[in-house]
Amino acid sequence: MYNPSPFKVSNRDEIKDFLSTYNFGTIFSSRSGELRTVSVPLIFDKDLKTLSGHIAIANSMWKGLDKEHVIVVFMGPNHYISPLWYEEEYAVPTWNYLSVLIKGQVRILISDEDKIRILDQLSDFQENKFNQGWKADWNDKHYMAQLKAIVAFEITIEEAELKKKLSQNHPRDNTRKVSQKLKEVGNKNADEIASLMEKL
Repeated sequence: MYNPSPFKVSNRDEIKDFLSTYNFGTIFSSRSGELRTVSVPLIFDKDLKTLSGHIAIANSMWKGLDKEHVIVVFMGPNHYISPLWYEEEYAVPTWNYLSVLIKGQVRILISDEDKIRILDQLSDFQENKFNQGWKADWNDKHYMAQLKAIVAFEITIEEAELKKKLSQNHPRDNTRKVSQKLKEVGNKNADEIASLMEKL
C-alpha cells in the first residue's frame, strides 16, 4: 500500500482500535495469475497476531487457499475534500480516509471445534457491542448441521499498517477549515472524518 510517512501508523493498539469498529474486510489472493476476492467479517486476537473468519464452502476461493499469502483490506470512514475548502489558490480535489492493510498467510481449519470457536468469537464480538447475548446452541442439531456449509480459516499476520489520511500534510488553518466544511455536509462519513481531523 502506498502510505507516505505523514499518514502511516504502525502502532498495533491504534490498528486494533480501528478493527474494533471496521472489521469487515476484503481478502485478496492470487492463484495461477487469477485474482480472487471475498469480503467477510474478521476477528483479531488480543495481540493482533491472527485474523480469523469463515467463508461459504460453496465459494471455491477457499480451495487451494491453505498456506497461501493474502492481502486483507479494511476500509473506514472516508470523504471527498473540495479544493474550495483549502486556503491555497491551486489546491486540487482529494479524498480523506482511514484504511488498514494486512498481509499474512492462511491456514484452513476443518474441524468442527475450530469452526465453533471462530463462530463464537465472531458473534460474541458483535453481540457485545449491543449488550446482547445471542449464542448458538451447539447441542442443537440445526446449528451443527450448518457447520457443513462453511470453511473456517486463520490468517497469521506478517505485516499490518493503518493509513490515516486526514490532511496532516496541510497547514493547521487548512485542516480546521476542511473540518468545518465537512461538518456542514451533514452525513455520517463527513462527520467522522471531521471529528478525526480535530483530534490530530
